[in-house]
Amino acid sequence: MLAFDKSMKEPPSMKQTDKCLDSQLWHACAGGMVQMPAVNSKVYYFPQGHAEHAQGVVDFGTSRRIPPLILCRVTALKFMADQETDEIFAKIHMVPLSSNEPDHGEDDRLSLSINGLDAQEKPASFAKTLTQSDANNGGGFSVPRYCAETIFPRLDYSADPPVQTVHAKDVHGEIWKFRHIYRGTPRRHL
Repeated sequence: MLAFDKSMKEPPSMKQTDKCLDSQLWHACAGGMVQMPAVNSKVYYFPQGHAEHAQGVVDFGTSRRIPPLILCRVTALKFMADQETDEIFAKIHMVPLSSNEPDHGEDDRLSLSINGLDAQEKPASFAKTLTQSDANNGGGFSVPRYCAETIFPRLDYSADPPVQTVHAKDVHGEIWKFRHIYRGTPRRHL
């Protein structure tokens, strides 16, 4: 039996260093195969897997026998990114369910939301790995036509040349300004 501190029943408060990301941006970075549990859903916690993959020491207190898995309820979910590496990760706060709770039954389904977005549409996004030729092109690079026409705000093609400023927010909340222009021979989105 694991002993849990009563303070674990409430989700931890947000620290200044725990700056959360927009969930759509987080999922766009994570990729289409990632599934995250919804708040109030039931999940299994695997203590041994946690201990094996944790970056630090995991302290299970004075528990002598730790069960291989523990049914828990998700009480909070934070989408985050490492400040130095930009690597994304999630913090999931879980509260163990005791076997005598009324909703602890074998017929309960465990749920994962598709991309963590439930019924929301998948965000429109594209990724491009910049190449040496992109870097040698004065900082400009071409964008696939489909992406420019479906993701970016609509260009005013009556202007000469069609141009606009696109603002993008990165995983740390910093705003980047890009110029989207349709020009060249043959004409393309840059």
